[in-house]
Amino acid sequence: MDKLNAMRFFCQIADSGSFSAAARKLKVPVSSLSRSLQALESELGAALLKRSTRHVSVTEIGNIYLEQCQAILQNVQRAESQVSGYQSTPSGILRISALPMYADVRLLPALDRLQETYPDIIVDLDLSNQVMDFQRDGFDIAFRGGGIPEDRVIAHYVDNNTPMLCASPAYLAQHGSPKAVADLRDHKAVLYRAPHKVMHWQYKLDNEWSFVDMDTAIISNGGHVIRQALVSGKGMGLIPAWCIQKELECGDLVLVPLQETISTTADPSIGIYLLYQHAQYAIPKIKVAVDLLRQHLQEVDAQFSN
Repeated sequence: MDKLNAMRFFCQIADSGSFSAAARKLKVPVSSLSRSLQALESELGAALLKRSTRHVSVTEIGNIYLEQCQAILQNVQRAESQVSGYQSTPSGILRISALPMYADVRLLPALDRLQETYPDIIVDLDLSNQVMDFQRDGFDIAFRGGGIPEDRVIAHYVDNNTPMLCASPAYLAQHGSPKAVADLRDHKAVLYRAPHKVMHWQYKLDNEWSFVDMDTAIISNGGHVIRQALVSGKGMGLIPAWCIQKELECGDLVLVPLQETISTTADPSIGIYLLYQHAQYAIPKIKVAVDLLRQHLQEVDAQFSN
């Protein structure tokens, strides 16, 4: 029995929900799938699938085995891509995971430049704030915010993610411009909701962090929603300057300096990082993408910072 082929067949059947659909996808006879699964189950001594006349479902032990099979097949695919693509022209599907707001404001122009330079690269862009795992999720490159990531991935700093206090000129004209954290009690906040919590504002005083006492206007995880709320004067925002670059340039929003240090985290020295696995850098499509995206984004960051 070809164990890897059997794993591929099993994964496809589990994904398709039927032998016939999996057979069409794999372009093999249904009988071949059936024999392969029977041999695999016989060798394992466990039933991986529940079969009925119309549908196939995965058993409890089958789900455990399925997760491991998917990880093994992804590793095999990466190894094959690394070997076959080592000396080839950069091409193929490039899977990227990025923060939605960052992709909208900064990354999309960089991806346009990447595909203009390397037209054989197909970008598969996933927008997510969730914590991701390269081995589990199968991404080639990721963009995430926060502190310096763990050692098992390569991380290149590409953008300043320090939150800045801002508001529309009309809002400040109506409610006044705060000078200190105490003045924020008379204002409303537009808050960002991260995957696991709302990013409430904090301020630092005598090396201690405390939450800012103020009312909330709106909470959202959508960049467009937050920017629109700020421009329309619903409240004040504490978000990275890159997120509101256009609004700052045209005067729809202005930065509001305070006497104290204010942030959405106790570690305000945070950034946006381009992440990838060290071994994957040898694959041409990943190497050229990392180099081009890193250069483009750092140039944009430097231009805006100046």
